[in-house]
Amino acid sequence: MAWRCFIILNILAIFSASAVNPEKFGKIPKKLVYYGWGIRDTMFVRQNWREMEQMPFEGVGISVPIDRKAWQEGERHTGNQLEWNLFGPKAFRFDDFLPAIEDLKATKWQKFAENFLPACICSTGQDFGFNWFDEKRWKTVVNNWRILVTIAKEGGLKGIILDPEQYGAYFFHYPTMRERVDKLFSEYVERVRQCGRELMEVTRQIFPDITILMFWAHSYLPMHPTERKKPPEQNAYGLLPAFVDGMMEAADERAKFVDLCEFAYGFKERHQFLEAYHSIVNKAASFSLFPGIYRRKILVGFGLWLDYGGQKRWSVDDFGKNYFSPDEFRRSLQMALELTDEYVWIYSQMPRFFPPSNLPDSYLQAIKEARKIVGLQE
Repeated sequence: MAWRCFIILNILAIFSASAVNPEKFGKIPKKLVYYGWGIRDTMFVRQNWREMEQMPFEGVGISVPIDRKAWQEGERHTGNQLEWNLFGPKAFRFDDFLPAIEDLKATKWQKFAENFLPACICSTGQDFGFNWFDEKRWKTVVNNWRILVTIAKEGGLKGIILDPEQYGAYFFHYPTMRERVDKLFSEYVERVRQCGRELMEVTRQIFPDITILMFWAHSYLPMHPTERKKPPEQNAYGLLPAFVDGMMEAADERAKFVDLCEFAYGFKERHQFLEAYHSIVNKAASFSLFPGIYRRKILVGFGLWLDYGGQKRWSVDDFGKNYFSPDEFRRSLQMALELTDEYVWIYSQMPRFFPPSNLPDSYLQAIKEARKIVGLQE
């Protein structure tokens, strides 16, 4: 009886999730993209796109150096990457990034049609006393965002990978932000929503049919194992739904928003993917100011961490030490590709793909086999 109930619950979960928009489920071609420690910059892809396209993906994340000369001399830290300085105090000049656009235009992709620029918006390196009510600072952010979106559009990319994770800077944590500007939670929600609107209004002018991939959006609140027990005004990302709501509210109808579900990093069972799908589409909607808009616009994706656990859990010689064996990773990737609305992304730290290193052939073959099973072409 328990097993029968389990099956019924799984069926109901996937039915309720797909019922939000029956036209989208299972009909959009699936895409596998890579974004992790092994992404490369615009200069590298210009010179090596042919070799990159030998890897089993539909696209990648691409970094944009700020100081190209310093980058070539080895300064490849986050302080020299546009995507890690968007919310910082420095207003960049668009003309300084024309070479990056030329790099992307000169890259004649034949297979990788799903390429994205990262936007990592919360880090100590771009904090410097940031607060949402600082109008001067926000004009700088809008300027920098405009540059990023323009590079993506003119460079022929698909869109942006929005990473909202708070790397030592807690822009979406109301208690932290209230220490800087003492206002009610409701006032913060309205302001952060307006900020999201302003970024999307700029985006709509430049790149109306953009695809915005997000590591998570509203789903953090109901899915995080401990934070979900807190009310939004105490949750680590309690202001994030308002930010994304504002973006969705102002977006062109052609724009796409994808929750990539970083929580799926270590999933090995089908019911985990189904439950996550249900949480993103249904449970997370209750945290939106506009549940109808959220349900209509959100797409569900999944992320898998190849070397889950990092360096201590990764061996190229003894697969028994790894969280995922090659066959386990093939199974998880197959399930993710079957159940996603459109996108699955692979994250890694030690294994690199461009060029391949610390990447046993068994894992590369596992990725190819999963793709073949679900009908993705090489």
